[in-house]
Amino acid sequence: MRISTTSLVSLALIGYCAAQPPAQAQPTPPTQIGSCVVIQTTATPVEIPVGLRAAGSCEIAEGGTGLCTAQIVPTGPDLVLDVTDNLGQPQCLRLAGDDPCVFVQNGPVVFQSDRQATQSFSAGSHRVRMTSMIRQKRFQQTIADLPASPKFSLHAGQLFDVIRNKSSVAARLECTMANGDQRIFPIVGESNPSPNIVFVSKNTADPMLDILTYRVTQ
Repeated sequence: MRISTTSLVSLALIGYCAAQPPAQAQPTPPTQIGSCVVIQTTATPVEIPVGLRAAGSCEIAEGGTGLCTAQIVPTGPDLVLDVTDNLGQPQCLRLAGDDPCVFVQNGPVVFQSDRQATQSFSAGSHRVRMTSMIRQKRFQQTIADLPASPKFSLHAGQLFDVIRNKSSVAARLECTMANGDQRIFPIVGESNPSPNIVFVSKNTADPMLDILTYRVTQ
């Protein structure tokens, strides 16, 4: 019986194909849902002098110890005392006698804090009212954004880290989503920035930085 060359070649090809393992499917790359940058906000305190001085008064009464101490506090909740103003600018008001103010001696201004100071006076048996005045200042904050971090991609199911300065007063993710939408996600404490960006953990070992880890859910 004759077997043609063509038949032999066909049989060989069939045998070769049967011996090959089935082709493996290529893994599907994670879906990119967007790309983001981290922007942090800092606050710089600025001192603003205030024209109105803080004042405190006390009276030296006849027959008393001849001593009194004035308590000086700021005139408003948003003001503090200027702790470099240690003179106090005492003023004397005569309550009795011809010229009792010439007998007054004052001690130094003593600051318990930038919200409270005292100054003591003595005038013997002379009746006077002493008032001490101290400069004040107001602290205001200048808010500014730091330069944006390098851009990184958000991939469904993967983790990413946000490095935040401990001195920052705020931080946010500014993202361009896959559909072109521009989104802003505030980073607040250990909460989830969005339903699809879930907080995982916080590393506080560095004295200057916090490392926040998030997972992209879809």
